[in-house]
This record gives sequence, structure tokens and C-alpha cells, in this order.
Amino acid sequence: MIIDHHPFLSGNPEFTEAIQLLKKENTHFSRLLREYEGLDMEICRAESLIPGYLMSDIELSQLKKEKLHIKDALVAMLQHI
Repeated sequence: MIIDHHPFLSGNPEFTEAIQLLKKENTHFSRLLREYEGLDMEICRAESLIPGYLMSDIELSQLKKEKLHIKDALVAMLQHI
């Protein structure tokens, strides 16, 4: 089963301009966004049961928590510009 990747921007289209601005001007935001996208891809691979990306439910749950924490931080930064 293939699970779709959900980039941060697709879930937050109202922030398109702000995301582009912060990616250029804020290295912390850019780093968090790259980390978010990387975690999302890892989660998708694990949920798709692609060979070599299998992980325990606990590990997958931890990745999802990290992704959510980063998403909250990104949204907070976007709301303050």
C-alpha cells in the first residue's frame, strides 16, 4: 500500500506567501521545515511498508509526535509575521 506524502504547504495553503518569506529570511524556520518534510517522508515510507523502512509502532509513533511538534512550531512562527 502506498501512502501519500503531505508537504507542509499543502496542509497550510493560507501561509504560502509567509512560508516563502520565512524560508528566505529565517534559517531556523528553513531548518524546521526541512526536518518536517523529512519526517513526513519517513513516516510515509514506514506506513507504506516499503522494504528497508519497516519500524516498530513505537518508533513510528515517536516520529509522528516529532512531526506534530515541529508543525506546531512552524505554524506559531507563521502566525507571528
